Amino acid sequence: MRVSQRLDYALRALTAIAALPDGVTVAAGEVADRLGLPRRFVEQQITVLSKSGLVVSQRGARGGCSLARPASDISVAEVVEALQGTVLDVPSVTDSAVSEMWGRAAAHLRDTLDQTTIADLARRQREIDGSRVPMYHI
Repeated sequence: MRVSQRLDYALRALTAIAALPDGVTVAAGEVADRLGLPRRFVEQQITVLSKSGLVVSQRGARGGCSLARPASDISVAEVVEALQGTVLDVPSVTDSAVSEMWGRAAAHLRDTLDQTTIADLARRQREIDGSRVPMYHI
């Protein structure tokens, strides 16, 4: 199983947007630059998330994007579904122990992603960023 770059970049971008003060918008390209991600790729993901109602995006000189709802109300599962359709696409075969196992794995993954919000990711990112100790060389 592999998490796509598309999903990873989108979650990183949403986490960065969630860290902004309320009412502040930011260009998707600026978010990409701050995170060191490809601009066009992030812009494409923001467009998809905007169409899904997770992001509000406005074009133009005063444009930018922001979360459509509070970060605490947007689950990671919603983002996954907006970009990929399902949390974990598993084969559905009757009378199969393997299929049952995949179904249980998908349910556990879904529970974890449902319980994790963009606010949770933003909070943890602040902790990670705050733990970085500057290195001074003499």
